[in-house]
Amino acid sequence: MAEHVPLNEGHKRRLLSKARHVDQLLSEIEAVLDAAQSRSIFPKFRLDVTPAQARLIRNHVARLREHLGRALRAAGFHPEGPSLGALHSIRVTLAFIRVAAQEMAPRYLRGYGQLPEWASSHLQGLASELEGLLENLDRSLAEEAGADLHLRLERLSETVDVQRLRLLEEIISRHQLAELRPRLTSLVERLESPRYEIALFGRVNSGKSSLLNRLLGTTVLPVGVIPITAVPTRLVWGALPRLTVTFADRRAEQHALEELSEFVSEERNPANRKAIARIIAELPSERLQNGLVFVDTPGLGSLAAAAAETLACLPHCDLGVLLVSAVSPVNDEDLTTLRALYEAGLPAMVLLTKADLLSPDELHCAVSYTVGPIRSALPIEPHVYAVSALGSHAALLDKWVEQEIAPLYARHLDLLADSLRRKVDLLGEATAAALEIRLHSAVSGPERDRLIAMEARLRQAAGQLDEVQSAALRAADQIRRLPTPALGAAAEVWASAPSPRGRRECSPLTAEAVWRVAAASAAEIWQSVTTLARELAASLNAAAQALNRGEAPAESELLAALGPMPPFDLGAVPLPVKRRWLRWPRRLVVSRLRRKLARAIGPQLEQAFTAYSRLIGNWVRESLAELRRRFHALAEPYRAQLAVLVERQTVSPEQREALRTDLERLRRSASAGGPPWGAAGEG
Repeated sequence: MAEHVPLNEGHKRRLLSKARHVDQLLSEIEAVLDAAQSRSIFPKFRLDVTPAQARLIRNHVARLREHLGRALRAAGFHPEGPSLGALHSIRVTLAFIRVAAQEMAPRYLRGYGQLPEWASSHLQGLASELEGLLENLDRSLAEEAGADLHLRLERLSETVDVQRLRLLEEIISRHQLAELRPRLTSLVERLESPRYEIALFGRVNSGKSSLLNRLLGTTVLPVGVIPITAVPTRLVWGALPRLTVTFADRRAEQHALEELSEFVSEERNPANRKAIARIIAELPSERLQNGLVFVDTPGLGSLAAAAAETLACLPHCDLGVLLVSAVSPVNDEDLTTLRALYEAGLPAMVLLTKADLLSPDELHCAVSYTVGPIRSALPIEPHVYAVSALGSHAALLDKWVEQEIAPLYARHLDLLADSLRRKVDLLGEATAAALEIRLHSAVSGPERDRLIAMEARLRQAAGQLDEVQSAALRAADQIRRLPTPALGAAAEVWASAPSPRGRRECSPLTAEAVWRVAAASAAEIWQSVTTLARELAASLNAAAQALNRGEAPAESELLAALGPMPPFDLGAVPLPVKRRWLRWPRRLVVSRLRRKLARAIGPQLEQAFTAYSRLIGNWVRESLAELRRRFHALAEPYRAQLAVLVERQTVSPEQREALRTDLERLRRSASAGGPPWGAAGEG
């Protein structure tokens, strides 16, 4: 028997090259079969291969590959596995598709001549629709493999009963109702993270960070008299301690918790020069395990931008807690914070910190002195608790958590369950409607034309999202240029003031005039965005009526995506200016006052309006991103159903039977009543 001599490197390279070429050609044959059977709107091949021929080709391709692989292994070849992941490649391709979709927008066609008006709105809507679909798919693919909806529901079933959601997931997957998956995913996410967010507000050195460190059993939050920068820090539960820092350009970085002061202290990040948009600190704290989230906000009264950023987080919290040092009385700034919480419709309470510095009798008086001014200024009955960060007074902090936080959190879970129950019911109705439409999909004549017009209306509504966002961002950027008109308005008001007795009386007038200039600009942006939300809701309601759907999204569901706009904060207005020229012509008085004001508060105005421009721009991006997400999630089921009706897709007998069976299962599930989930083992 001849000795088995291995092949040299030249032989191996040549043989592997040819084997790889054969395998690539076999893949091209499979791609031809797939392309011929695809539903491409630009097909490359005619489907002239019979089903029997297709099966024969695929079987032989498999046999050729198997034979080639066996022969290579017998010759001592063991090809390495692939270096590229399919998921990564698909997501990269989706990014290119997204770019191509964006370039269908009208602004990319202006160089080819003027577009008709109908084409402009149609193409803008098409680009927005495609981008929304791609974003939903990419977000789903970005989840970890273990985050599959089916697996996530399996994990949830260990603690809660999710029978109806599991049924909906099964039916949505079987009938490929991809348009309903975002709504299902949102429900699962809410079940997985039933969070209750508590934001702590207070003046600099009121003890917020010290109290949170004590409450959560950590020392990670920086403590000191130096004000922290305009970056609220969210503290959430995490099995491993870590810090996630998100920047204004949406770049996210992971850091050790010990590095927190690098990003939140005014000393190391003055005026937020690092452009940080969000900080999340994960802690393995027992206080956070049940879904509680605490937010450490910048100290009020430190920086104008910090105060604005602090109050801008109001829409995201469920409870506002104002911290006031027990050794200092409530001031106007504290009352302003409580008023902002009250006007935002949020429950609020007051904690008197540093209670260890007072005797029991003194502490009782301090609580009474705190309640009085709040009752006088606001139509609320304040809840005031004395607490301390010292271990010797830990019972005070525990009492507050047990008497106030635990009941509120339990009630929050009940409200969340009611909300999710309604959303599950609506998703069940939407799923049933989608199955009904597939079962009875034939329309013709005027009815078909009406549905096509409705499809076009949804597309036009989607196009308005981009148009309004572009206009709103331009308007937000223009806020940077408002110091000049603000100085003019302040000079006009000051010149018209009835009393000329110095800066003390004129300072509030000046601040109010400047605030009105900022508020007018913000109001225009708010008006355009809320009008957009209402128009989007109207288009969704029209689609629901066209499809004879009983449920239609409420206008409030889209308006809730916006939240309150961040307030304008000018800070204290020092005015070392006196009016001595009232007998001069008014034009000269106003001109001289404007110059005086520019020297006195010009730099302060520049800083305040620049900060406000950035805040409003961030609000526009975040609010419209959420509005876009909600609109596309609500509109996609209507688009899919309109497409089925307009295209008259045929349904096989097997598909018809499956549709009828699942419709009956949905009806039985809905008529059974009861919660969509509950304690494990409950009905």
